Amino acid sequence: MSSLGEGSQVSVSQTGSTSPLKEEDAARRYQLAPLRLTPHPPWMERMLEALRPAWEAACTPELFRDTAEGRHPPLRAWQHFLVRCFPIVERFPKYMGLSLAKTTYGVRPGDASIRRWLLQNLSVEARHAEWWIDWMQAAGVDADKAFQAPLTPEVQALHRHLLEACRNGTLAEGIAAANWAIEGVTGVWTRAVVEPFAAYARDGVRMDSHTLRWLRAHARYDDAHPDEALEILKLTVDENTGEPALVLSAARRSLELLERVFASCGEV
Repeated sequence: MSSLGEGSQVSVSQTGSTSPLKEEDAARRYQLAPLRLTPHPPWMERMLEALRPAWEAACTPELFRDTAEGRHPPLRAWQHFLVRCFPIVERFPKYMGLSLAKTTYGVRPGDASIRRWLLQNLSVEARHAEWWIDWMQAAGVDADKAFQAPLTPEVQALHRHLLEACRNGTLAEGIAAANWAIEGVTGVWTRAVVEPFAAYARDGVRMDSHTLRWLRAHARYDDAHPDEALEILKLTVDENTGEPALVLSAARRSLELLERVFASCGEV
């Protein structure tokens, strides 16, 4: 006896005949399955505690701290930051695409939610490089020269790590390295500097509806991403293997390398 698959578009009426699904039912069928926040298991609590020093260091480098506290670092420090970090912003959807390639559909619990989460976030990330370019140009950076600028050693090291974690690591390692560590830290520092950065108008930074779109967008929504990334780890990590240690290592390396990138941007 055959059965209808999960993707079937027909329903059986009480009389035994089939009819097309109602349009609203079909639309609901393909809505994003939410990643609901759940209590952390003990292994994750231990991991987050072990990562706390590296997390705090990455969130509070001198450039962001001084800006947030009103000390107004020189604009050239922000210009260095915008140029040097552009390659990571531009490549971020590519790292996520490597993680997406590891997802399945219906093989493991949460497969559909993870796949859809990555697809949804990729559609958002696709716009971020353009928004970053708007920010660079408003701050007086020649975008064409920025595109040609060689990667600094610090940025090169971070890029290689993210590429390795997302391409050759497990799905959990890639998510921890990119979506928890990088996006998580980004949500923290953007919220700290988004309003104080407006003071750079007196240095000639153009402030309009496009200028701070990247900054404001990340300060607004990225706070949810690290928590959702942790839910993916809960769904994919087998705590009875050595994978928790691998995930911790991938996340710690991202945080350490990101902190070095930020520190290098203040060296003007």
